[in-house]
Amino acid sequence: MDIAKLLADVESALGLDNVTPLTQGGQKLVLTATMSGTPAIAKVVLLPSGPNADLTLKRAHREVELLGAVDSDYVVKVLTDAVEIENPPVAVCWVEERLDGEDLATHLTATWQEDDVWRLLCDTAKAIDACHNLEVVHRDLSPGNLRRTAGGRFVLMDPGLARHLAKTALTGSFQPGTKGWRSPEHVPGGEPIPASDIFALGILAYYALTGTFPIDPSGDQADYDRRLLESQAPPVKQLAPNISDDLAAVIDRCLQRQSARRFIDGAELLSELTSLGRCS
Repeated sequence: MDIAKLLADVESALGLDNVTPLTQGGQKLVLTATMSGTPAIAKVVLLPSGPNADLTLKRAHREVELLGAVDSDYVVKVLTDAVEIENPPVAVCWVEERLDGEDLATHLTATWQEDDVWRLLCDTAKAIDACHNLEVVHRDLSPGNLRRTAGGRFVLMDPGLARHLAKTALTGSFQPGTKGWRSPEHVPGGEPIPASDIFALGILAYYALTGTFPIDPSGDQADYDRRLLESQAPPVKQLAPNISDDLAAVIDRCLQRQSARRFIDGAELLSELTSLGRCS
């Protein structure tokens, strides 16, 4: 594919200026740009040849529809509809707001203070609650998909691997997630549910406080899968003894191996955080 031509076509189709490649992974190209003078991010999904092209196209449209339907300051905002490039299409593209700050991964090199972890839990609970209200499970709540803005707010990004509980024919049940940040339901044969996002958020909070994964992801995939299914995460106070009992209780409940023992979804977690005076 002629990338220069593709960038020109995307720029024209979306009404952008100053389009510059930022990252590329798999079928997705991420660009920086300006739209009407405002900094923006353009996402481009390259369509494969053959029978998978139509499914990839439908999934890209679904991602944009999902972002457009979510009304939350804690989920990245989509600024355009999905636009197809060429006919028959070779790519589909759209524009999202450009967030300042950095991905969460850059902030996990040192242990966090308790107040920062409460903020992570509160903001992300609001984000996943907005998704769960639409019967959508994010399924990849990992450091690369959360951004901490310059003002300290946490924003959920990239629902491209999400599963719509009412549209499984399009979104599918199995999604492997990101190693280290998976729930027991991510093991092959499982089915991620809203409580799976809760588990992943618990991993993020645990790691932020301790610098350690609650379930060891090392070794081969079979070993990691077995630990996810059979091992209970140790209480977070074993590694972070100085945190409050309230914070420890919330994180430990998020990380219960059996999904029924966790907060069932973002709404229940948000309710608990509100009752503790940590969310408003």
